[in-house]
Amino acid sequence: MSSAPGPASRATLLVGVAVTASAFAALLVILGCYAAGSDPHPGLYWLTLWGFPAGFALMCLYVLLSVARRRRLNSTGGR
Repeated sequence: MSSAPGPASRATLLVGVAVTASAFAALLVILGCYAAGSDPHPGLYWLTLWGFPAGFALMCLYVLLSVARRRRLNSTGGR
């Protein structure tokens, strides 16, 4: 049994990072719009409001899957 992350686990991490990065970019656009004196699109608020928690939850899921995989690996004696 390998200690390398599986494709589903790696996809969870990559999607989590992408969602969090896009939420951060939306936050920067919102701040830029406020500095310019214009109104940001409501979709940017939605992306920021839901993107940060969803992205961090996916990254936490990756960590939990990694811990479970390592425990399974150590319990079978395949270090």
